[in-house]
Amino acid sequence: MKTRIFKIAALCGLLVFGLTSKAYSQAFTENFDDVSTLTGNGWYQQNNSTTIGTNPNWIQGVSTPTGPFDSYNGVASAYICANYNSTTGANTISNWLVTPNRTFRNGDVFTFYTRRPTPAPTEYPDRLEVRLSTNGASTNVGTGSAAVGDFTTLLLSVNPSLVTGVYPQVWTQFTITISGLPAPTSGRIAFRYYVTNGGPLGSNSDFIGLDNVVYTPYTCPAFTMTTGGALTGGTAGSAYSLALTQTGALGAPNFAITAGALPPGLTLASNGTISGTPTATGTFNFTATVNDNSGCSGSQAYSITVVCPANPITFSPAPALCDNGSSYTLIEGSPAGGTYSGTNVSGGSFNPAMGSQTITYDMTDAYGCSHSSNYTITVNPAPVVSQSTISAVCDNEGLVALTGGSPAGGTYSGTGVTGTDFDPASGTQMITYTYTDGNSCTNSASTTITVNTAPTVTQSAISAVCDNSGALALTGGSPAGGTYSGTGVSGSDFDPTAGTQTVTYAYTDANGCMNTASTTIMVNAAPTVTQSAVSAVCSNSGTLALTGGSPAGGTYSGTGVTGTDFDPMAGTQTVTYTFTDANGCTDEAMTTITVNTAPTVGFTSPVSTMCLNHAPLTLSGGTPAGGTYSGAGVSGGMLNPVTAGVGSHVITYSFTDANGCDGQATFTISVSDCLGLTENSQTFGLEVYPNPTSGKFTASVSSGTDFSIVNVIDIQGKEVPFGCFKSSATTTEIDFSGQVTGLYFVKALIDGQQFIFRIQKQ
Repeated sequence: MKTRIFKIAALCGLLVFGLTSKAYSQAFTENFDDVSTLTGNGWYQQNNSTTIGTNPNWIQGVSTPTGPFDSYNGVASAYICANYNSTTGANTISNWLVTPNRTFRNGDVFTFYTRRPTPAPTEYPDRLEVRLSTNGASTNVGTGSAAVGDFTTLLLSVNPSLVTGVYPQVWTQFTITISGLPAPTSGRIAFRYYVTNGGPLGSNSDFIGLDNVVYTPYTCPAFTMTTGGALTGGTAGSAYSLALTQTGALGAPNFAITAGALPPGLTLASNGTISGTPTATGTFNFTATVNDNSGCSGSQAYSITVVCPANPITFSPAPALCDNGSSYTLIEGSPAGGTYSGTNVSGGSFNPAMGSQTITYDMTDAYGCSHSSNYTITVNPAPVVSQSTISAVCDNEGLVALTGGSPAGGTYSGTGVTGTDFDPASGTQMITYTYTDGNSCTNSASTTITVNTAPTVTQSAISAVCDNSGALALTGGSPAGGTYSGTGVSGSDFDPTAGTQTVTYAYTDANGCMNTASTTIMVNAAPTVTQSAVSAVCSNSGTLALTGGSPAGGTYSGTGVTGTDFDPMAGTQTVTYTFTDANGCTDEAMTTITVNTAPTVGFTSPVSTMCLNHAPLTLSGGTPAGGTYSGAGVSGGMLNPVTAGVGSHVITYSFTDANGCDGQATFTISVSDCLGLTENSQTFGLEVYPNPTSGKFTASVSSGTDFSIVNVIDIQGKEVPFGCFKSSATTTEIDFSGQVTGLYFVKALIDGQQFIFRIQKQ
């Protein structure tokens, strides 16, 4: 617990004072001879400590030896003090002492003396703040130990870090110079005894005193400015700069125009520089005032005279004009916006018809100054140009080369004109020839060209044809009376050639105008048709299948042709092969076929029946001679009845002539099984005995006039010898004793008829 100061606190009387309304002069000095008068002099105090202690306010100082120290000046107790009893326990002290309201300006000086006691064995640090409010007479210091209310500007802090050995232990003066205010400002300065962790039980706060508080307002000095009167003159449109000077301002001066006006285009900077570009002429009077940071000022009257600029008129080169040219708009004068005058000049345009002239240009610049200058325009004579007439043409004639313009070297223009070519369009067309001479002067001459409309010519489409179709009569051209042309065209006939052919129909009208219409004819190539040769045939060959026609799919025609079959007729026959392709084009190929007459063949056999045991019969009776026989049992021109067998057999006689044609004739021969005698005795009563035999046998007939044995054939078909030891007209005896055992065939003739019978040799 702090004890030394308690005694002092007991000796100090408690002072409470507030703010009363009273007028004061700006400057004040407060030595605190009697702090009870402070309220009446406009002072104010308020204790915002966390808790209010036994000494809630600032109090009258206590002189030694009772108090800790004596005043800085005056009687020993003539100072004001505060201590740790501003609060209780260990809390934050915020005890305010507010000075009277004043109007502050930069440069004002505020001084005071302060100290603390010489420390006892233990030092408790103190802190004092000096704060500024710019809110007029406000005494608002807020509520609570941390609040500052309107006193937001900290001007000074004595021992801000609350450390020992910093706060003065002897009376020490502190000086504050007011700065940073934008203008003279009404407000108050306040002392704040501000100690955290203070109070009787805190580790900070002891006892401080204030004395000899003095506020000295800033006194404006005399200002010395640039000598008044006429300043350096300027020229309209030209940059101007001049610096006004001064002495006596506190801090940076601030210049301003407070009466009159600068020339338009000029401005006065806050540092005193007059600059810009004047935009008007004349003499301009104005007052310049300089202010400093403290609100002090000085003024001086001046004038600036602005004169017109030099004549700014210039001329761009004027073009050489021609005396036949149209009015020319004058544009050479600069700056733009002036007016032109002179011979043949009106409304800014010049008529060159009267030759070269001097032109005057007058203008008033942006500053109201008038200027004038002259220049010359040269006018040259235009050339003499002619164009000869041009004969009528047709509108489909194609490009017409234009000629007849004089002097040479000009250009043509008009509807349908490109360069020196005229593309005629129906009607009366105007052609203009334009010539420009060495002075760039131009003249022209015109003529009209009558362009007759070409007739409208049409040609109807022509169907596709084949290149073997023959001449095609061309029709469909309109109007009638025209002519045809094109590949294969002769007169009005078209001889088709394979491919796409263009046929043109041309017609010329009464004006000599010709037009054409074209169409294409598709000429399809006829197919290439071939027929291979057909070999000679015979009239009896039967139907012949026709082949060899190419391409496949065609048709045959000719004598004896039906479909693809040919029925041959003797003679030379023509066969035609015809083929039509996908385009409908047809072609054909022909060949001749030689048809030889088949030979006439006949066959009549002298024998129509025979026995199975009859010897082989040599066939005959076929005509023409030289043919061949065929049939059952036939071989080498002989009929073997055994091989043929019993039955009726058709024997064929075949004959082939020198042309390879053949013919056949047939004859039927019957073969019977003539076994035993009974088969033959019915007619002639033929008997053979003994049969079988071991040697001899007898053959006899009961009727007939002529009977004989012709030959004997063995089973292999070989004739064998036999002995006839006894014979008569009706009986014959044969000796077979010399033959081997087996079957034999005996051929006999009875009245010219041949008979065969079998004998078995044992």
